[in-house]
Amino acid sequence: MAKKYRGVYYDEIAKSYYIKPRIKNIDGSEKRPTIRGFKGPKEAYDKLQSFVIEKKESPDTIDITLSQLRDRYLNFIEIKCDIDTFANKKNLLSYFCDIDITKQVENNPNIKLSKIDTTYYSNWQRQMIKKTYKKGNEDRPYSLQQLNRSHNLICEMFDYAVNEGLCRLNIPKRVGKFGTPKENKLSNQRKVWQVIDFDEYLRLLEASKDNLKFNTYFDLSFSRGPRMGEVRAFKIKDYNPQKKQLMVNHTMSKYNILKEPKTASSKAPIDLDDSLNEKIQKLIEYWKQFTDYSDDWYLFNGPLPISEGSLKYGREKYFKIANINKHLRLHDFRHSCATWLFSIGIPIEVISKILRHANINETLKTYTHLLESNYTSSLDKISSIKMGVNLGSTDKLKKENH
Repeated sequence: MAKKYRGVYYDEIAKSYYIKPRIKNIDGSEKRPTIRGFKGPKEAYDKLQSFVIEKKESPDTIDITLSQLRDRYLNFIEIKCDIDTFANKKNLLSYFCDIDITKQVENNPNIKLSKIDTTYYSNWQRQMIKKTYKKGNEDRPYSLQQLNRSHNLICEMFDYAVNEGLCRLNIPKRVGKFGTPKENKLSNQRKVWQVIDFDEYLRLLEASKDNLKFNTYFDLSFSRGPRMGEVRAFKIKDYNPQKKQLMVNHTMSKYNILKEPKTASSKAPIDLDDSLNEKIQKLIEYWKQFTDYSDDWYLFNGPLPISEGSLKYGREKYFKIANINKHLRLHDFRHSCATWLFSIGIPIEVISKILRHANINETLKTYTHLLESNYTSSLDKISSIKMGVNLGSTDKLKKENH
Protein backbone atom coordinates (compact mmCIF):
# COMPACT_ATOMS: atom_id res chain seq x y z
CA MET A 1 0.00 0.00 0.00
CA ALA A 2 1.35 3.41 -1.04
CA LYS A 3 2.32 5.78 1.76
CA LYS A 4 -0.02 8.75 2.24
CA TYR A 5 1.38 12.22 2.74
CA ARG A 6 -0.73 14.69 4.69
CA GLY A 7 -1.38 17.95 2.82
CA VAL A 8 -0.47 16.50 -0.59
CA TYR A 9 -3.18 16.22 -3.27
CA TYR A 10 -3.37 14.42 -6.60
CA ASP A 11 -4.66 16.08 -9.78
CA GLU A 12 -6.39 13.41 -11.90
CA ILE A 13 -6.41 15.56 -15.04
CA ALA A 14 -2.78 16.76 -14.90
CA LYS A 15 -1.58 13.44 -13.46
CA SER A 16 0.60 15.27 -10.95
CA TYR A 17 0.60 16.29 -7.29
CA TYR A 18 0.02 19.67 -5.71
CA ILE A 19 0.07 21.35 -2.27
CA LYS A 20 -1.71 24.27 -0.61
CA PRO A 21 0.63 25.65 2.09
CA ARG A 22 -0.49 28.27 4.59
CA ILE A 23 1.49 31.50 4.15
CA LYS A 24 1.17 34.42 6.52
CA ASN A 25 0.96 37.88 4.96
CA ILE A 26 2.61 41.00 6.36
CA ASP A 27 -0.72 42.27 7.73
CA GLY A 28 -1.26 39.01 9.65
CA SER A 29 -3.79 37.46 7.27
CA GLU A 30 -3.17 34.08 5.65
CA LYS A 31 -3.28 32.85 2.09
CA ARG A 32 -3.21 29.31 0.66
CA PRO A 33 -1.71 29.33 -2.83
CA THR A 34 -1.89 26.18 -4.93
CA ILE A 35 1.53 24.95 -6.03
CA ARG A 36 1.30 22.33 -8.78
CA GLY A 37 3.50 20.20 -10.96
CA PHE A 38 5.09 17.71 -8.56
CA LYS A 39 5.81 14.32 -10.15
CA GLY A 40 5.59 12.35 -6.91
CA PRO A 41 3.97 12.76 -3.47
CA LYS A 42 7.32 12.71 -1.65
CA GLU A 43 8.60 15.66 -3.70
CA ALA A 44 5.39 17.60 -2.96
CA TYR A 45 5.55 16.75 0.74
CA ASP A 46 9.19 17.90 1.04
CA LYS A 47 8.23 21.24 -0.50
CA LEU A 48 5.32 21.57 1.92
CA GLN A 49 7.64 20.87 4.85
CA SER A 50 9.91 23.72 3.77
CA PHE A 51 6.99 26.09 4.35
CA VAL A 52 6.39 24.59 7.78
CA ILE A 53 10.06 25.05 8.76
CA GLU A 54 10.00 28.61 7.47
CA LYS A 55 6.95 29.30 9.60
CA LYS A 56 8.63 27.87 12.72
CA GLU A 57 11.69 30.06 12.11
CA SER A 58 9.71 33.15 11.12
CA PRO A 59 10.42 36.64 12.47
CA ASP A 60 7.41 36.10 14.77
CA THR A 61 9.52 33.72 16.87
CA ILE A 62 13.05 34.99 16.08
CA ASP A 63 13.37 38.69 16.88
CA ILE A 64 16.99 39.72 17.30
CA THR A 65 18.38 43.16 18.06
CA LEU A 66 20.02 45.52 15.59
CA SER A 67 23.47 44.98 17.11
CA GLN A 68 22.99 41.20 16.88
CA LEU A 69 22.09 41.53 13.20
CA ARG A 70 25.17 43.68 12.60
CA ASP A 71 27.42 41.07 14.26
CA ARG A 72 25.89 38.22 12.25
CA TYR A 73 26.15 40.14 9.00
CA LEU A 74 29.77 41.19 9.61
CA ASN A 75 30.63 37.59 10.42
CA PHE A 76 28.94 36.56 7.15
CA ILE A 77 30.91 39.03 4.96
CA GLU A 78 34.27 38.95 6.75
CA ILE A 79 35.70 36.06 4.72
CA LYS A 80 34.49 37.67 1.49
CA CYS A 81 36.51 40.91 1.67
CA ASP A 82 40.01 42.07 2.56
CA ILE A 83 40.87 43.74 5.86
CA ASP A 84 40.58 47.34 4.57
CA THR A 85 37.21 46.75 2.92
CA PHE A 86 35.90 44.98 6.01
CA ALA A 87 37.01 47.82 8.29
CA ASN A 88 35.32 50.34 5.99
CA LYS A 89 32.05 48.37 5.96
CA LYS A 90 32.15 48.05 9.73
CA ASN A 91 32.57 51.80 10.03
CA LEU A 92 29.69 52.55 7.63
CA LEU A 93 27.36 50.26 9.58
CA SER A 94 28.34 51.96 12.84
CA TYR A 95 26.49 55.11 11.69
CA PHE A 96 23.23 53.23 12.22
CA CYS A 97 24.06 50.30 14.51
CA ASP A 98 26.28 51.84 17.21
CA ILE A 99 25.69 54.45 19.89
CA ASP A 100 26.74 57.88 18.61
CA ILE A 101 29.44 59.11 21.02
CA THR A 102 28.93 62.69 19.78
CA LYS A 103 25.27 62.42 20.89
CA GLN A 104 24.07 64.05 17.68
CA VAL A 105 22.12 60.98 16.58
CA GLU A 106 19.81 58.85 18.74
CA ASN A 107 20.90 55.32 17.81
CA ASN A 108 19.58 52.28 19.66
CA PRO A 109 21.71 49.17 19.08
CA ASN A 110 19.37 47.11 21.29
CA ILE A 111 16.19 47.84 19.35
CA LYS A 112 14.42 44.72 18.05
CA LEU A 113 14.26 44.36 14.26
CA SER A 114 10.46 44.12 14.47
CA LYS A 115 10.41 47.63 15.97
CA ILE A 116 12.37 49.23 13.12
CA ASP A 117 9.80 50.82 10.83
CA THR A 118 9.86 53.56 8.20
CA THR A 119 9.40 56.26 10.85
CA TYR A 120 12.41 55.04 12.87
CA TYR A 121 14.68 54.88 9.81
CA SER A 122 13.49 58.22 8.39
CA ASN A 123 14.18 59.92 11.73
CA TRP A 124 17.69 58.47 11.72
CA GLN A 125 18.27 59.84 8.20
CA ARG A 126 17.10 63.32 9.22
CA GLN A 127 19.50 63.32 12.18
CA MET A 128 22.41 62.06 10.10
CA ILE A 129 21.95 64.86 7.54
CA LYS A 130 22.43 67.39 10.37
CA LYS A 131 25.36 65.54 11.96
CA THR A 132 28.86 67.03 11.64
CA TYR A 133 32.38 65.72 12.18
CA LYS A 134 35.65 67.46 13.03
CA LYS A 135 38.12 68.25 10.23
CA GLY A 136 40.91 70.13 11.97
CA ASN A 137 39.16 72.99 13.75
CA GLU A 138 36.21 72.92 11.35
CA ASP A 139 32.83 71.16 11.76
CA ARG A 140 31.81 69.55 8.48
CA PRO A 141 28.59 67.78 7.47
CA TYR A 142 28.75 64.33 5.90
CA SER A 143 28.50 64.36 2.12
CA LEU A 144 25.44 62.89 0.46
CA GLN A 145 27.70 60.33 -1.22
CA GLN A 146 29.10 59.17 2.12
CA LEU A 147 25.65 58.94 3.72
CA ASN A 148 24.32 56.91 0.81
CA ARG A 149 27.30 54.55 0.97
CA SER A 150 26.21 53.83 4.52
CA HIS A 151 22.55 53.52 3.45
CA ASN A 152 23.39 51.07 0.64
CA LEU A 153 25.32 48.84 3.02
CA ILE A 154 22.50 48.94 5.57
CA CYS A 155 20.13 47.84 2.79
CA GLU A 156 22.47 44.93 2.01
CA MET A 157 22.47 43.97 5.69
CA PHE A 158 18.66 43.96 5.78
CA ASP A 159 18.56 41.94 2.55
CA TYR A 160 20.64 39.38 4.41
CA ALA A 161 18.20 39.55 7.35
CA VAL A 162 15.19 38.95 5.08
CA ASN A 163 16.90 36.02 3.35
CA GLU A 164 17.80 34.50 6.71
CA GLY A 165 14.22 34.86 7.95
CA LEU A 166 15.20 37.40 10.63
CA CYS A 167 12.72 40.03 9.44
CA ARG A 168 10.00 40.32 6.82
CA LEU A 169 10.79 43.63 5.16
CA ASN A 170 13.84 45.61 4.09
CA ILE A 171 12.74 48.84 5.77
CA PRO A 172 15.82 50.93 4.74
CA LYS A 173 15.29 50.00 1.09
CA ARG A 174 11.61 50.94 1.36
CA VAL A 175 12.49 54.38 2.81
CA GLY A 176 15.08 55.03 0.11
CA LYS A 177 18.29 57.01 -0.20
CA PHE A 178 19.31 60.20 1.52
CA GLY A 179 18.37 63.31 -0.45
CA THR A 180 16.05 63.92 -3.38
CA PRO A 181 16.70 62.38 -6.83
CA LYS A 182 17.87 65.79 -8.06
CA GLU A 183 20.27 66.22 -5.11
CA ASN A 184 21.70 62.76 -5.71
CA LYS A 185 22.20 63.46 -9.40
CA LEU A 186 24.04 66.70 -8.63
CA SER A 187 26.07 64.97 -5.92
CA ASN A 188 27.21 62.27 -8.34
CA GLN A 189 28.22 64.89 -10.90
CA ARG A 190 30.06 67.12 -8.43
CA LYS A 191 33.81 66.59 -8.13
CA VAL A 192 35.04 67.27 -4.61
CA TRP A 193 38.77 66.89 -5.17
CA GLN A 194 41.26 69.69 -5.57
CA VAL A 195 44.25 69.62 -7.91
CA ILE A 196 47.54 71.43 -8.33
CA ASP A 197 48.53 72.84 -11.71
CA PHE A 198 51.85 72.56 -13.50
CA ASP A 199 53.22 75.81 -12.07
CA GLU A 200 52.43 74.66 -8.52
CA TYR A 201 54.05 71.31 -9.27
CA LEU A 202 57.27 73.07 -10.29
CA ARG A 203 57.18 75.17 -7.11
CA LEU A 204 56.68 71.99 -5.08
CA LEU A 205 59.73 70.37 -6.68
CA GLU A 206 61.77 73.48 -6.00
CA ALA A 207 60.63 73.58 -2.37
CA SER A 208 61.55 69.91 -1.80
CA LYS A 209 64.78 69.80 -3.82
CA ASP A 210 66.87 69.14 -0.69
CA ASN A 211 64.78 66.10 0.30
CA LEU A 212 65.30 63.40 -2.32
CA LYS A 213 62.59 61.09 -0.93
CA PHE A 214 59.76 63.61 -1.03
CA ASN A 215 60.99 65.29 -4.19
CA THR A 216 60.86 61.92 -5.97
CA TYR A 217 57.46 61.16 -4.46
CA PHE A 218 55.96 64.48 -5.63
CA ASP A 219 57.48 64.10 -9.12
CA LEU A 220 56.25 60.52 -9.54
CA SER A 221 52.78 61.25 -8.14
CA PHE A 222 52.13 64.29 -10.33
CA SER A 223 53.61 63.03 -13.61
CA ARG A 224 52.47 59.37 -13.46
CA GLY A 225 49.61 59.31 -10.93
CA PRO A 226 50.20 56.10 -8.93
CA ARG A 227 47.75 55.45 -6.09
CA MET A 228 48.92 56.09 -2.54
CA GLY A 229 48.82 52.39 -1.62
CA GLU A 230 50.95 51.59 -4.66
CA VAL A 231 53.51 54.24 -3.69
CA ARG A 232 53.76 52.78 -0.19
CA ALA A 233 54.18 49.27 -1.63
CA PHE A 234 56.96 50.03 -4.13
CA LYS A 235 60.04 47.93 -3.42
CA ILE A 236 63.51 48.45 -4.79
CA LYS A 237 63.26 45.16 -6.69
CA ASP A 238 60.21 46.58 -8.55
CA TYR A 239 62.53 49.00 -10.36
CA ASN A 240 63.97 48.01 -13.75
CA PRO A 241 66.90 50.33 -14.64
CA GLN A 242 67.33 48.87 -18.15
CA LYS A 243 63.73 49.56 -19.17
CA LYS A 244 63.41 52.68 -16.97
CA GLN A 245 60.26 51.24 -15.43
CA LEU A 246 58.74 50.88 -11.99
CA MET A 247 56.51 47.82 -11.76
CA VAL A 248 53.27 47.96 -9.78
CA ASN A 249 53.18 44.52 -8.15
CA HIS A 250 51.27 45.30 -4.95
CA THR A 251 49.33 47.89 -3.02
CA MET A 252 49.66 48.54 0.72
CA SER A 253 46.69 48.46 3.09
CA LYS A 254 46.22 50.85 5.99
CA TYR A 255 47.40 47.99 8.20
CA ASN A 256 50.70 47.56 6.30
CA ILE A 257 49.57 44.40 4.54
CA LEU A 258 50.68 43.88 0.94
CA LYS A 259 47.74 43.12 -1.35
CA GLU A 260 47.12 42.61 -5.02
CA PRO A 261 46.63 45.92 -6.90
CA LYS A 262 43.14 47.39 -7.24
CA THR A 263 42.47 45.86 -10.67
CA ALA A 264 44.26 43.48 -13.02
CA SER A 265 45.17 46.43 -15.27
CA SER A 266 46.76 48.21 -12.29
CA LYS A 267 49.47 45.51 -12.20
CA ALA A 268 51.54 47.09 -14.94
CA PRO A 269 54.86 48.94 -15.38
CA ILE A 270 55.11 52.70 -14.98
CA ASP A 271 57.39 54.21 -17.64
CA LEU A 272 59.76 56.82 -16.21
CA ASP A 273 61.17 59.91 -17.90
CA ASP A 274 64.92 60.55 -17.63
CA SER A 275 64.66 63.00 -14.74
CA LEU A 276 62.43 60.72 -12.65
CA ASN A 277 64.54 57.69 -13.50
CA GLU A 278 67.67 59.49 -12.28
CA LYS A 279 66.00 60.43 -8.98
CA ILE A 280 64.96 56.83 -8.31
CA GLN A 281 68.50 55.62 -9.03
CA LYS A 282 69.90 58.16 -6.54
CA LEU A 283 67.33 57.09 -3.94
CA ILE A 284 68.34 53.44 -4.33
CA GLU A 285 72.03 54.41 -4.09
CA TYR A 286 71.23 56.12 -0.79
CA TRP A 287 69.65 52.95 0.65
CA LYS A 288 72.62 50.87 -0.50
CA GLN A 289 74.82 52.70 2.02
CA PHE A 290 73.17 50.76 4.86
CA THR A 291 74.86 47.48 5.91
CA ASP A 292 71.62 45.48 6.04
CA TYR A 293 70.44 46.76 2.64
CA SER A 294 68.23 44.46 0.57
CA ASP A 295 66.43 44.93 -2.73
CA ASP A 296 63.36 43.76 -0.79
CA TRP A 297 63.42 47.13 1.00
CA TYR A 298 60.75 49.69 0.26
CA LEU A 299 61.70 52.39 -2.22
CA PHE A 300 60.50 55.32 -0.11
CA ASN A 301 61.39 54.19 3.40
CA GLY A 302 63.94 51.39 3.43
CA PRO A 303 63.17 48.35 5.63
CA LEU A 304 59.61 49.45 6.44
CA PRO A 305 56.85 50.90 4.21
CA ILE A 306 56.42 54.65 4.43
CA SER A 307 53.35 55.52 6.49
CA GLU A 308 50.36 57.49 5.28
CA GLY A 309 51.02 59.97 8.10
CA SER A 310 54.57 60.57 6.84
CA LEU A 311 53.32 61.29 3.32
CA LYS A 312 50.74 63.72 4.72
CA TYR A 313 53.40 65.44 6.83
CA GLY A 314 55.62 65.86 3.76
CA ARG A 315 52.72 67.23 1.72
CA GLU A 316 51.81 69.82 4.39
CA LYS A 317 55.42 70.85 5.00
CA TYR A 318 56.37 71.41 1.38
CA PHE A 319 53.02 72.86 0.33
CA LYS A 320 53.62 75.55 2.96
CA ILE A 321 57.17 76.22 1.70
CA ALA A 322 55.91 76.33 -1.92
CA ASN A 323 53.08 78.68 -0.89
CA ILE A 324 50.38 76.31 -2.21
CA ASN A 325 47.25 77.16 -0.23
CA LYS A 326 45.23 74.09 -1.11
CA HIS A 327 44.13 71.07 0.92
CA LEU A 328 44.83 68.04 -1.26
CA ARG A 329 44.19 64.48 -0.26
CA LEU A 330 47.09 62.22 -1.18
CA HIS A 331 44.92 60.62 -3.86
CA ASP A 332 44.39 64.06 -5.42
CA PHE A 333 47.91 63.91 -6.86
CA ARG A 334 46.47 61.26 -9.18
CA HIS A 335 43.66 63.61 -10.19
CA SER A 336 46.21 66.41 -10.64
CA CYS A 337 48.13 64.18 -13.03
CA ALA A 338 45.03 63.43 -15.09
CA THR A 339 43.96 67.09 -15.16
CA TRP A 340 47.41 68.21 -16.33
CA LEU A 341 47.54 65.54 -19.05
CA PHE A 342 44.12 66.64 -20.32
CA SER A 343 45.20 70.29 -20.31
CA ILE A 344 48.22 69.65 -22.56
CA GLY A 345 46.15 67.69 -25.06
CA ILE A 346 47.24 64.12 -24.33
CA PRO A 347 44.72 61.69 -25.97
CA ILE A 348 42.24 60.04 -23.60
CA GLU A 349 43.50 56.58 -24.61
CA VAL A 350 47.04 57.47 -23.50
CA ILE A 351 45.82 59.02 -20.23
CA SER A 352 43.86 55.86 -19.49
CA LYS A 353 47.01 53.77 -20.05
CA ILE A 354 49.18 56.05 -17.90
CA LEU A 355 46.66 55.85 -15.03
CA ARG A 356 46.35 52.07 -15.63
CA HIS A 357 42.56 52.16 -15.63
CA ALA A 358 40.72 48.91 -16.34
CA ASN A 359 39.30 50.44 -19.53
CA ILE A 360 38.80 53.79 -21.20
CA ASN A 361 35.22 53.99 -19.91
CA GLU A 362 36.56 54.25 -16.36
CA THR A 363 38.66 57.26 -17.40
CA LEU A 364 35.73 58.88 -19.17
CA LYS A 365 33.43 58.33 -16.18
CA THR A 366 35.92 59.69 -13.64
CA TYR A 367 36.91 62.77 -15.62
CA THR A 368 33.65 63.71 -17.36
CA HIS A 369 33.92 67.30 -16.07
CA LEU A 370 37.26 67.72 -17.86
CA LEU A 371 35.77 66.48 -21.11
CA GLU A 372 32.86 68.91 -20.75
CA SER A 373 35.20 71.90 -20.31
CA ASN A 374 37.30 70.65 -23.23
CA TYR A 375 34.11 70.41 -25.32
CA THR A 376 33.22 74.04 -24.56
CA SER A 377 36.70 75.34 -25.40
CA SER A 378 36.69 73.27 -28.61
CA LEU A 379 33.39 74.82 -29.69
CA ASP A 380 34.86 78.28 -29.09
CA LYS A 381 37.88 77.33 -31.19
CA ILE A 382 35.66 76.02 -34.02
CA SER A 383 33.60 79.23 -33.93
CA SER A 384 36.69 81.44 -34.09
CA ILE A 385 38.09 79.45 -37.05
CA LYS A 386 34.75 79.64 -38.90
CA MET A 387 34.45 83.34 -38.17
CA GLY A 388 37.94 83.92 -39.54
CA VAL A 389 37.12 81.98 -42.72
CA ASN A 390 33.78 83.77 -43.18
CA LEU A 391 35.34 87.20 -42.65
CA GLY A 392 38.02 86.35 -45.18
CA SER A 393 35.37 85.26 -47.70
CA THR A 394 33.41 88.48 -47.18
CA ASP A 395 36.47 90.63 -47.71
CA LYS A 396 37.27 88.68 -50.89
CA LEU A 397 33.74 89.25 -52.24
CA LYS A 398 33.99 92.98 -51.54
CA LYS A 399 37.22 93.22 -53.51
CA GLU A 400 35.75 91.29 -56.44
CA ASN A 401 32.69 93.58 -56.56
CA HIS A 402 34.90 96.66 -56.61
